[in-house]
Amino acid sequence: MARIDLTLRIILADPPPGVVFSKQDAKNHPVDPVRSEGDLSFDIPITLTPTPQGLRPGGGFVRNDSRGRFVYIASGGQAGDCQTVWSRRIKIYLHDLPANLAGGEVLAATIAGRAKDGGPACATVPLLSGWTRVTPP
Repeated sequence: MARIDLTLRIILADPPPGVVFSKQDAKNHPVDPVRSEGDLSFDIPITLTPTPQGLRPGGGFVRNDSRGRFVYIASGGQAGDCQTVWSRRIKIYLHDLPANLAGGEVLAATIAGRAKDGGPACATVPLLSGWTRVTPP
């Protein structure tokens, strides 16, 4: 089995208005920042590499810790906005990606964009909907 290239579409539901959000690459750089005025969507390219333990997510946005591989969505200062009180990151684990994936697919999942304190979501955020296949744009 060869490496699989695909896209994860992370949808932030109801983020606080006026906050800058971005993808964050594996070197902590904000990528494609956008100011929220409603739900936001970020497309994150990843690769899946076959291993004896299964498919391993990788690529320029994927990180790893003791719980598994994940991607970050940054907000406020972490997303490059120097004019804000916010500086947060949302961690989205990738251990529950569906099986039988093909190259070029787009998988979408929705997460809460707002934390209980009314600010941007942060820390590990569960998926509001599981990963679903969507038609590539």
